[in-house]
Amino acid sequence: MCALTSFGSAQTATVPALKAAFLYNFAKFTEWSPDALAAGDPLQLCVINDRAVGEMLVDLTKGRSIDGHALVVSTMKPDSADLASCRLLFTSGLDAARSAALLESIAGKPVLTVSDLDKFAQHGGVAQLMVDKGTMGFSVNLDAMHRARILLSSKLLSLARIVKDEPYVR
Repeated sequence: MCALTSFGSAQTATVPALKAAFLYNFAKFTEWSPDALAAGDPLQLCVINDRAVGEMLVDLTKGRSIDGHALVVSTMKPDSADLASCRLLFTSGLDAARSAALLESIAGKPVLTVSDLDKFAQHGGVAQLMVDKGTMGFSVNLDAMHRARILLSSKLLSLARIVKDEPYVR
């Protein structure tokens, strides 16, 4: 797991490459119920508004599978009717209102939602990528994880900063 990664001068990975690595590892350390991801079904990894991360994720996952699930990377629009077919959904560059609308559109679906939007996890997303003092890390909202009916590995959670829903989040 590429837990907390520093952007020191010796660092050769780009920010999109690091985000793609985090997303790949999130997928590796997440369990979906059999009704959400049946044996042999492809694991759909979706990206909204970040072409560079999408391209890096395609390169990273090419020819790989996780627990017998082929990895398929798709680029989506925030209002796509196909968002519920994603099992991991990364979004970037949305304002708070569009992010809230996106989360509402897939509420209760088994989708691991991830973003780099400030306070994304507190606003109802499952995970948020963030940079603090030159180090990339992530936070996880356990309530959002339970609402999505997914289970993140204890190994992954031990590396996360755990956050709670803001009061207005259902």
